[in-house]
Order: sequence, then structure tokens, then C-alpha cells
Amino acid sequence: MPALSRRGLLAALPLLTLAPRAFAAPLPGGDVTGRALVAALNGESDVQAFLAAHASPAGQARAARWTETLQRLRAASGGADYVGSFDGGPGEALVRIRTRRQKVVRDLLVRPDRDAPERLYDLIAVPRPLPYAGEVPAKPLSRPALRAALARRVEAAVAQDAFSGVVRVVAPDGAVVYEAAHGLANRDDGVRLTPDSRLHLGSADKSFTALIVGGLIEQGKLTFDTRLIDVLPDYPNAEAARAITVRHLLSHSAGLGTLWDRPLYDGRKPYRRVAELLPVFAAEPLLYAPGSRAAYSNEGFVVLGAAIEAVTGTDWWTQLDQRIYHPVGMVRSGHFTLDQTVPGRAVGYRYPPEDLLGLGERQPNWGFLGWRGNSCGGGYSTVADMTAYLRALRAGKIVSPAMAETLTGRNTGGLANYGLGFTHRTVGGRTLRGHGGGGPTSGIEGDTQIVWETGWAYSILGNYDAPFVTAISRDIATMLAAQDA
Repeated sequence: MPALSRRGLLAALPLLTLAPRAFAAPLPGGDVTGRALVAALNGESDVQAFLAAHASPAGQARAARWTETLQRLRAASGGADYVGSFDGGPGEALVRIRTRRQKVVRDLLVRPDRDAPERLYDLIAVPRPLPYAGEVPAKPLSRPALRAALARRVEAAVAQDAFSGVVRVVAPDGAVVYEAAHGLANRDDGVRLTPDSRLHLGSADKSFTALIVGGLIEQGKLTFDTRLIDVLPDYPNAEAARAITVRHLLSHSAGLGTLWDRPLYDGRKPYRRVAELLPVFAAEPLLYAPGSRAAYSNEGFVVLGAAIEAVTGTDWWTQLDQRIYHPVGMVRSGHFTLDQTVPGRAVGYRYPPEDLLGLGERQPNWGFLGWRGNSCGGGYSTVADMTAYLRALRAGKIVSPAMAETLTGRNTGGLANYGLGFTHRTVGGRTLRGHGGGGPTSGIEGDTQIVWETGWAYSILGNYDAPFVTAISRDIATMLAAQDA
């Protein structure tokens, strides 16, 4: 399919990075290639001829994908004019166009071939924000100056309709340095978002699951090397259960998949225990041998939820409430069913999958959501609850400082920039630890991070698609990593 899978990208969002702001032109061939691409989009030249001139052999083998994407873009935009080519970060370039029908500016993401960087490999069309043109201070600031810089960044995105959501930034001493809500929680009723709005967390629940597991390890009920067969003896794939460990599950290296694409998956089917989801996928062969590689997996955290239930004798949601929500005071967080009336719950607004560049109107995402969130994602929370949660984690109030370091520190045996249930990235020489969630065409995106060395924390929760929050989060992270404790 020409656009990335909405479910696949929902799974992968915590690992997405957005282009840095450097506008050198890494597009192979520069403007010549960019103009040729736009000519192919407009039907003014043959796609095959474009690929022969500019694509690698591997890229030319994807001719059907290129052709379908360009044809759909032409139909949706009425054609486009070339604006320029820009640096999209490691392995990516941006070709900027102005659509002729809507007269809006959008970026196409183009990937050079890693084995032949002077040639193109792939074209990806996903709605994405234009880069922020203002300054992102990477130096210590007074709190009023930091507050002003944060406000400028967020309000610039709001002015482009590139953000709807809530942001909170908390200093190491607990003072709220910046908090703002922009956009509508429900367009039908005209209800505006407020700092108390409950927004969908996407995959951020994985960090909760990791902490519950960490607490059980500290109680001696599990270890990182506990095999799945030891806690779930009736697991449908016994061979897999003998090979998979708790560490494999936490590090996304167990060989399990994304869940959403399984033929038996029914997101609207009610369930009372996370373990009830196991028949959807657990009997299937593994995608790879546990520990041999890593790939982001929702199923791995569903299995962890089932393991937690088996070890404790209670459902995963009860454990979440007892071990995290109640001790931290997360009074506005929860996993609500789709049919439940929840005061303050925000509706998500998504571009349909067929709207490759976000040229139409965003639609409510009720049809996208599952019946209830679980140990792999799907809860609701507020920016106050989420920043309080990471501050409590860093202070050793959920698990011990040693366990917190083990879970949130960089893990060499799994995904890059990931620990054991937490994202882990270096910004300005400091580490940011937390978790995000959401994805393109989902109406869900958020990110909650804490600068581990200093305690600066932030949460940004949105009710638009990715990567609109990711763009702002990257810049907030740059600002906060530079601040003193």
C-alpha cells in the first residue's frame, strides 16, 4: 500500500524521529530530482522513466508502489508545484510541494537507498507538519524565558492546525513552568480541551506494564529470565513459551507481532482479562527466534499482561491501580470501555488512510478505537497525571531506584533507543526516558518524558495523528535537556 499501515505505525510511533531543522539538500540530484518527481506526480512524465533515471534497482523493483502513490497524490491534489528539497534527517529527504487544488504546502518523504545513496529507494506520503521556523533554545534559560519559548513553539503549531491537545512542563522542584490546552475535545459539542482533559495514551501503557513487572521481580515473583512456560504453562505455543523470557518481552525481542493485523483480532470484542486476547495470536509461529533480533510488538506486552494476571491472581487493570495509579495519585487516568460515558474524555480526530497528505478534513476516530485498552496500550490520562507518574518513578516511589534504572536505561539486547518498556534517547548530552504512543491516521499521539539527570519533565497529549505531537515533543526535549536542575 502506498501509505504506511495505520496499525503498523501506531505500533511503531514511540520509535519515530522527525527531521532535524537543518535544510541542506540531501536529495540525490537535488532540485533536478525533486522537479522530476513532481513532474511524474503531475503525469507530465512517465513514472518508469523517472525511476530509471533516479531510483536504485531496489527502488525500481517497487515501481508499482511508486506509481500508485503518485497517481493517488495527483488525483487528490489536482497536481502540484515544486517548492524545494530539504534535509529530512538520517536516511530521509523531503520534497516540498504546493498543491494546485487546495493551494497548501506539504512535504513528501523520500528515502535514498542505503546501499546506493545516490539513488532513491522509496516514497512515503503521510500527513506531517512543516518544520518549525523559530528558534529552539538549546541553552539554560530563566523560567520566564523558557515559558515564552515553549509558548511560541506550541502556538506556532496551533496556528498551522498542526496541534490540538494539552502540554505541561514541570521543573525539578515541582513547579509547573508551562501548561496550555489548545483545540477541541469534541467538535460536535464545541467542547474545548482543558488541562484536565483525558486524552488517549496509545502505547504509553507499556511503561506501566514494565513497572508492574519490575515490582513483581523485586517481590521475588518473577525474574527477567523467567520463561513464559513457567508462568503460563498452558500457553498455546509450548515451544515458544519455553524459549521466551520476561526480558525478551520487555525488550520487544520475543518474536511476536503487532496484534492488529491478526485475522482473529476483533478490537470491539469485550474481555475481562488481558489473557483472553492470547487465542488471537499465541498459537501462531514466532516471527523470529527469541533474542535473535527485535521488532516493536504489542503482542509481547499483551503476553506480559497475561503473565501479570497469572502471577498475581488479579486482572492487569487492578494491578495498575494498586501499583501505579493509587500510589502516584493518578485520579483522572483509566482504561475506559468504548461505550462508557467519561467526563472530560477527548475525541480523537484523524485523517482517513486514503488521505495521503492530509488534504481533507479530520474525522472522529471512534471507528478506529478498540473496546478497551490493556497492557500494550489504550488508556486515557491527563498531562498532570503523566508528569506526576514519571516524577514518582525517578524518585523511587514506584519501584526502587535500581529497578527504575534497569527498566529505563538503554538496553543493548533489543530495540535501539529503548530500554525495557521505556524509550531512552540522548538529547544534548542528557537522557530522556518515558514513553509515547499513537500513530498516523489514528487521531492519537502523545509523549511523556523526563530528563533523568535533572528531573525536568513534560507531557504532551494530542488528539490529532502522528507525527504532529512528535515534532513539538522533539523541540521541547531540546529545550528541557539544556536546563539546569
